[in-house]
Amino acid sequence: KIRGNSMAIKINFDNSFSNLPNKFYYKIFPEKTKSPNLIILNQNLCNELNLDYKDLSSSEGVNFLSGNSVLKNSNPLAMVYAGHQFGNWVPQLGDGRALLLGEVIAKNNVRYDIQLKGSGRTPYSRGGDGKAWLGPVIREYLVSEYMNKINIPTTRSLSAITTGDKVFRETELPGAILCRVAKSHIRVGTFQYFYSREDTKSLKILADYFIKNHFPNLEKKENKYFELFKNVVDGQIDLVAKWMKVGFIHGVMNTDNTSISCETIDYGPCAFIDNYKSDKVFSSIDSMGRYCYKNQPNILMWNMACFATTLVPLLEGTEEKKVDILQKEISSISEKYKNKWLLEFSKKIGLKKIYQENEVLINRFLEILESENLDFTNSFRGLIKEAENSNELISKTDAFKSWKNDWKKLIKNKSNQKEVCKTITSNNPAFIMRNHLVEQIIQELLTDKKDTLNKALVCIEKPFEKIKHYEKMYVGPTKEQEVLRTFCGT
Repeated sequence: KIRGNSMAIKINFDNSFSNLPNKFYYKIFPEKTKSPNLIILNQNLCNELNLDYKDLSSSEGVNFLSGNSVLKNSNPLAMVYAGHQFGNWVPQLGDGRALLLGEVIAKNNVRYDIQLKGSGRTPYSRGGDGKAWLGPVIREYLVSEYMNKINIPTTRSLSAITTGDKVFRETELPGAILCRVAKSHIRVGTFQYFYSREDTKSLKILADYFIKNHFPNLEKKENKYFELFKNVVDGQIDLVAKWMKVGFIHGVMNTDNTSISCETIDYGPCAFIDNYKSDKVFSSIDSMGRYCYKNQPNILMWNMACFATTLVPLLEGTEEKKVDILQKEISSISEKYKNKWLLEFSKKIGLKKIYQENEVLINRFLEILESENLDFTNSFRGLIKEAENSNELISKTDAFKSWKNDWKKLIKNKSNQKEVCKTITSNNPAFIMRNHLVEQIIQELLTDKKDTLNKALVCIEKPFEKIKHYEKMYVGPTKEQEVLRTFCGT
């Protein structure tokens, strides 16, 4: 069954996931939309993926990106998975409002999924409408593309489109669709789905598929499934340490939102810290603070323990031996993470190496930021001026003066002013895709204005430098602008 083919659009889709057994997905077409209209199309990403920007900008391209037309070589499907949501086991989840259209091989020879998000109901929608509204689509587009520019592994956004349809949440809102790009949409929850059903055959198919496409160097290893686990653990440690470095709070670190390809995925109620608070929570549904800023490393370990459990049937040896080697790897996460965190935060204060004094110094600085209610991003960035002995001070308190004195002694012993300033500059973005800016952009788009959106897209391209005449993009929110709660799009 082929529906409404857009003949002018040519994409070399591969469909390796759809070649897996039927129990991995449900094949279904996107729902038609009323009058799709392009808000943003990512030209850089088009180039990276060997996609024709001009073609995708055309009316046929917009029809394709909205799901109104399906290419002959596309095989749309909703993936099945399970997961722990806020610690509670849910035996079946799945793509309730997203469809994988196919995969493309990019210029870097890496395979990427092309997925529509907000494209209508699937068998996994669990009573939802399968739609997305403009707000979460724009949030995900901006934040994911920003994360990519500051070198944090992430899914990408190819396009954001309004559908012309109305979506009903608390009120009537404009519908929208995101075209999401990822190395993979396989999650810890995908492995949990088959493990919980004691379907070892499918579990092995899934692990072999992932290794073949993402870690081909492991295929001939003696204990390749354990090696897969170690690679994913290291990738997740790296990812979460980088989140912490920029004050990013994911908001829903459920196992179904934990990507095996170790990319940031599912930008629901995510946000960046403005004034530093270690237990900061933005998500409206995280009433217990399970996924607060400081708790993200603990949840990383919990999620990896869940992943380890699913691999037990695939490992070789006695049950005791299998559990033992996985447990040892999980136990090593805390120390590995601490070293990664320490290195990333050492660079934030201008030091490329970890020295004995670094940890105490970094924690003292964070305590000052918290007790004095100072801006996380701008305070770290402000260390450039402090290193240059500028009159612009981060704080005038005795606690900060004492800290600054100890910091200056350390950097004088271990480096030089020029190198320190260079390290601070390249490890502390000047521009953060702050919550109040995202909200401002959404509100403007609701009245067909794109002023702040266009400015944000320019700033995203050069996040480590300040662009002239864009001063307002670099300051924290006023009390009136402050965003206290962020919401999931469903």
